[in-house]
Amino acid sequence: MRGQVPTLSVVLEAIRDRGTVSRVELTRATGLTGATITHAVRKLIQLRFVREAGQVSSGTGTPRRLLALVPEACHTVGIQFDRFRTVTVVLDLAGRVVGRRVDAGAGVRDPQTMTIALAENVNALLAETGIPRATVLGAGIVTYGPQDQEAGVLLTPQPTPAWEGYPLADELAAALGIPVLLENDATAAGLGHAGLGGARSSFATVYMAGGIGAGVMLDGRPYRGSSSNGVELGHISVDVTGAACGCGNVGCLENVAGPTAIVTRARADPALSARIDLDADTLTAFQRIGRAALAGDAEARDLVSASANALAIATVTLVNLFDVARVVLAGDAFADLGPLYREHTQRALARSSFIRAVHAVDVELSTQATDAAAIGGAVTVLRDLFESGRGRRARG
Repeated sequence: MRGQVPTLSVVLEAIRDRGTVSRVELTRATGLTGATITHAVRKLIQLRFVREAGQVSSGTGTPRRLLALVPEACHTVGIQFDRFRTVTVVLDLAGRVVGRRVDAGAGVRDPQTMTIALAENVNALLAETGIPRATVLGAGIVTYGPQDQEAGVLLTPQPTPAWEGYPLADELAAALGIPVLLENDATAAGLGHAGLGGARSSFATVYMAGGIGAGVMLDGRPYRGSSSNGVELGHISVDVTGAACGCGNVGCLENVAGPTAIVTRARADPALSARIDLDADTLTAFQRIGRAALAGDAEARDLVSASANALAIATVTLVNLFDVARVVLAGDAFADLGPLYREHTQRALARSSFIRAVHAVDVELSTQATDAAAIGGAVTVLRDLFESGRGRRARG
């Protein structure tokens, strides 16, 4: 079944895009054979994800039967959390966000307490939206790595040592009573941007929220590497004489350009601290620095520009490695500052990318910059179902 199931994603996405569509039109749109389309449509109708929606005359011959999505047939939950924020969304089968909550992040809470809070967030959101639990296929829990995604376990002592080895997916599945998948936040942001079928496109996602990460979509599928822990942009060394990082490297991008690094420098500047209220969590403080920079504060602008330049240099390396023609910026840290980071990154790629003489590389802001990772968590559930047949990566 593994060879044929990904086809369902492609066909379902084509139906999503077109509203109502015939099997002949699906063949043209996807490049799949008529027999493959027939088999995929039969399966989607059996799942009650797709229904027949009347007929249309083609002028000659038998009228074509139209197909349409059943958006309310199922729902998936996406949860993105780090130390500072938790974003929970519910998607219907059409990919629409039908419910959203923003809550506190993990902070220094122990994992058991945080798991209970995550479950309460989901339950409250389902109650608010009136979505029947019977239609919820599962949840994608999205956070930083490293991770053992097959086991659903975090392999990092962040934000506290108690999180290392914690079976997050199993514990959350038990609390919610639905299957749960664990996913990397940057990869999820790419999935959230690509959608279910991904249009077989290739692009890189640069994700910055509490930290910095990256993901790569190749021909519509996320690059996984050997353990789904690759493309760690935040731990590329951009300063060989820089400070040691907990990862074992020195001068890591995250320690040079990430929100924590910028806020630490700002707090060390008495004059800047006096002008900007930095008495907040790191992400909120970073956003305040960003707003001050955009309002013309010279010192704040210098800090943000230094961050943007370092991130742009690392992104050139990312593009050189994967030869993508598009880079998407996503994450809370780009909520206000996205245009500035985009400008710096676009300029660096135009000047320095190895492939610039062959093709341009476009940098864009995700249309769902703050929610892309949570949306990707929800998308992951349906993708996993289609790719494995029964959601083999899901815990619980």
